[in-house]
Amino acid sequence: MLPTAPTEQSVGTISLDPPGPFVAGSRQTLRLIYTAGASGIDIGGALRVYPPHQGHTYWELGKVTANTSREGATCEVESFNDRPYTYHHSNPPWLRVSVFGEPLREGDTITIILGEHGGYSRGYYRLARIADHAWGDYRFDCFVDVLGNGERPAEYHRQDAFVRVPNAPHVEIIAERPARLHVIAKAPGQAGSDEFELVAAVRDQFGNLADYEGSLKVESSDPDAELPDAIGVNAGAGLWDIHPGRRPEGTLRITGCRLAAETARITLYDPKQQIIGTSNVAAPGFAGEGQRVYFGDMHVMTRAGQTQKMMLGDTDYAYQWARDVEGLDFSVVNNAGTGEKWLDDLRVDDEFNEPGRFVTIPAMERYAVTGHKNLYFRSTDVPDLPKCSVDEMFDWLAELDVPSMAIAHHPNCHSETSRYHAWGSQDFTTSDPRFERLVEICQCRGSFEVEPVGGAVSLGALGSSIQSALALGLRLGFVGGTDNHRAQPGSKRSNLGGLVADEIVNGGYTAVFAPELTREALFDALWARRCYATTSRRILLDVALDEHGMGSDLSAEDAAAFANERSISIRAISHGEIDRIEVVRNNVTVDSVEVGREQESLTYTDRTPLMEVPAVSEQAPGVVFYYVRVIEADGNMAWSSPIWLAR
Repeated sequence: MLPTAPTEQSVGTISLDPPGPFVAGSRQTLRLIYTAGASGIDIGGALRVYPPHQGHTYWELGKVTANTSREGATCEVESFNDRPYTYHHSNPPWLRVSVFGEPLREGDTITIILGEHGGYSRGYYRLARIADHAWGDYRFDCFVDVLGNGERPAEYHRQDAFVRVPNAPHVEIIAERPARLHVIAKAPGQAGSDEFELVAAVRDQFGNLADYEGSLKVESSDPDAELPDAIGVNAGAGLWDIHPGRRPEGTLRITGCRLAAETARITLYDPKQQIIGTSNVAAPGFAGEGQRVYFGDMHVMTRAGQTQKMMLGDTDYAYQWARDVEGLDFSVVNNAGTGEKWLDDLRVDDEFNEPGRFVTIPAMERYAVTGHKNLYFRSTDVPDLPKCSVDEMFDWLAELDVPSMAIAHHPNCHSETSRYHAWGSQDFTTSDPRFERLVEICQCRGSFEVEPVGGAVSLGALGSSIQSALALGLRLGFVGGTDNHRAQPGSKRSNLGGLVADEIVNGGYTAVFAPELTREALFDALWARRCYATTSRRILLDVALDEHGMGSDLSAEDAAAFANERSISIRAISHGEIDRIEVVRNNVTVDSVEVGREQESLTYTDRTPLMEVPAVSEQAPGVVFYYVRVIEADGNMAWSSPIWLAR
């Protein structure tokens, strides 16, 4: 008989040797030492060990062995889900170490070795590989199945099946050495200025902020640009290494830059330490008189109220990252929107909202079997959203005094856990045009533009693509957001949907045409659909039908001026080389122009009479719409919001 029933106080302890910190992406041999408590472990009982998996991070387990101090007892090791390198939040990699021969008693130990040196396979030692995402507070999770009944379905809900070991090891992962500079050229907050600014951060090869001290030289493709010649960066005073609960002491931000040319790239480099970074194309006057193009991330989640989803970071951290590392003009945190966490998010929204420099938009995420929706508000004067159906949610929005909108996201995929009971693909027949004027076309799960899987579309074929929604006659402009679960807006490395971020075209930015960088101006521009989406690239794109810009919805009376032909002007400045620009009419690609350079201006003229354009569907015979794709040579993309003409 076992001495005592298992509880967290009786199942023992576990420690890690060495305790860390560990360098991101490094290979190690690690030892987890479990010491049995008063409950012991019976023959057939086991340990379940989950290496740090918060934020969808992955530790490569390497060769795993285990042994016990109890004479006559043996350990059997099994590992699960150790491929691929990413996973749904409900199914991270884990180990089971079972006990046979003799039961363990209080004080007996099990030593689990991750990355055993004896594991030589395929030309290298199978050492454990540390996660490549630097973070200050990861943890190992360990559970004890004292009686060995944890795997039996009939016993699954018994309290003595799995008991968590308290005070499991917490570890820190630190950045590797500096490998590159992330340099962003961004527009100032006010339209009409010819200035721009630079934001830069030193990163390791995995995109983590790296410690740096040195001198950066500055060069531009515009030799007459007004820029400093060099920048000295002192440790702790310039670029910052971000950790939970630690605020930045400063960032590398250079204001008041000017160009003599219309466009230019700026390069920062340290020849001594061999790190270099070149900005996106700076084009302060691209949007024309009275407008600027502002880039942001419309979809980010943090661990606030979401610990069960293995998310990292808080809202403060997310906004610091967006503003000071990614150099975004605006960002959004979409958490649950209930209780004290909602009030805290609203407080932080206002704290970081700085017109002219960085803007936050209050938002929350709502879940339903008919698909997820994010709700956005023009101010922070918003109460908790009560538990309600989708229809009731729209009624609640209608009763608010604050202007609001709803945006469907990752529309053409479903929860990896269950397509029936968790959340499903978007049911666009439940859309409410009073609040739904935009849709998320891309994020870290890839693009949802079209039904077939391929190219930028990694998850789809469920009947809820963007083109499927447009075929219903919905007037939806396009936005992008990462859906980052690591509180790092703009970062494409938040692995989601069982996809490896580095192996697919993914990510999401929203670009907005607005007269100034304020919450109100951005919200109004989004409402007017003066926006477009990119796969986290600062691609500049302007599309217009005469004076009607993207997002325009022309009545039959206004569209009569274009009855015979329509000329659509397109201007694009890419992050890299543009492979081609495509024009889509009623979900059909009607023109594709090979480019082969980073900037292009062209006009597409459609001479098909408006009344003879094939209908997009039987549900929407009376509408014609156009939008534009910009496709870079490496597969990254931008999509303009459509222009609609009634007929």
